[in-house]
Amino acid sequence: MRDAVERFIAVNREYAKRNHELMRMKIDRMAESAFAFFRGFFHLFAEDVVTGQVVALPPAIDTPAELDLVGDIHSENYGTYKAADGEIHYDVNDFDETTQGRFASDVCRFAANVVLAAKTQAIPLEAQAEAVLSSLESYCFVIRSGLKKGRFSDLAYSESTPGDCADIMQMIKQVAEVKRTKFISETTDDVGGERRIKRSLQKYYNLSEVETAQVIRLVADLQKQWIDRDLPKRFFDLHDICGRISGIGSMGRHRYVALVSGKGHAEKKNVLLEFKESRPSAYDAARGRTTTASALLARAENVIACQRQSQAAPSPYLGSAVDGAMSFQVREISPHAERIDWKKLKSPNQFIEVMRAHGAILGRIHLRSSMRYQGPVNPLPELDNIERFRQRVLAFALTYADVAWRDWQRFRSALGDLKKVETWVTA
Repeated sequence: MRDAVERFIAVNREYAKRNHELMRMKIDRMAESAFAFFRGFFHLFAEDVVTGQVVALPPAIDTPAELDLVGDIHSENYGTYKAADGEIHYDVNDFDETTQGRFASDVCRFAANVVLAAKTQAIPLEAQAEAVLSSLESYCFVIRSGLKKGRFSDLAYSESTPGDCADIMQMIKQVAEVKRTKFISETTDDVGGERRIKRSLQKYYNLSEVETAQVIRLVADLQKQWIDRDLPKRFFDLHDICGRISGIGSMGRHRYVALVSGKGHAEKKNVLLEFKESRPSAYDAARGRTTTASALLARAENVIACQRQSQAAPSPYLGSAVDGAMSFQVREISPHAERIDWKKLKSPNQFIEVMRAHGAILGRIHLRSSMRYQGPVNPLPELDNIERFRQRVLAFALTYADVAWRDWQRFRSALGDLKKVETWVTA
């Protein structure tokens, strides 16, 4: 039987060697709730799914072929951004763990995420089950309607097509009012006549000379790749560089921010570009796939390609850059980035409605993936019996949520030793 603490140390030792304080911060964040633990330790879920030793995926819920997955699908990886079509969109916005596999992996992780997110908000068990079943219903509806009638491959939650979830609609409207100039003013300071990103213990921090030099090379590589884009002449003029702390699961990866002139430095229309180190998907690591040096070098490009193909409308500032043997995903830290604040949802019904939307979005992503690789063929044969499908996924979700809760308890019991990073990082 695997031990969650031992697996955490094994998976994170490489990252801990880079920055002890950042690892302690990751440990603190994972200890906050079972949902935070689940989000922050995708490797454990991937290993559990691949080995089947802890809890197996439901039988017969599988795809006949391996297709593009999101991988680390959970509700904190949905959010708003301004797309290339000029509109604010709400969509899955993190594909770090994408790979090819069977849709059951995504669907069952998504369902377990619904239960754990609901528990964090003290939503009753009956409503937890309803949220899972309702989100699976919308997922199935999008898949089946898309295959039978050619609908929903362009399903979007955006300014022009806000959907029927009131909380998502309201957030899109609010975010659309945000101005880039105000965002830049709030994110930067004037230091000796130069604009600098504001440093804070929980968000942005100074880099070493070696790391700074790497960011400069990454910006130069990106500039070469985007040479044919219709960008302002001085778009890539570099004004500041720092490290970034965000999320939970990716804490430990190299994650940099470059402040460039963008659409106009003097007018405070700068762009903040994030460079995030690309790593093999935890699914691939567990299966022993595509973890070679050449695969790692191409990893960022593949991640971004999947994101562009999966989102209803991608950001104009998605890209990839390479430095030596390392590749980095590139995206904008958007003035229009926002996520659902679960604490502001006043009733279980609001939570359920958001999860219905999340299920529909995942359905569209899987629909597109299926159409790319195999055309209008049912990617989940068991969708012919939707009630059976939902029953089995719900059973998995409730079982795995309990596994995650027990793993989280084990993790919390070892906090004192885990936070002594220097004692286990070289063991």
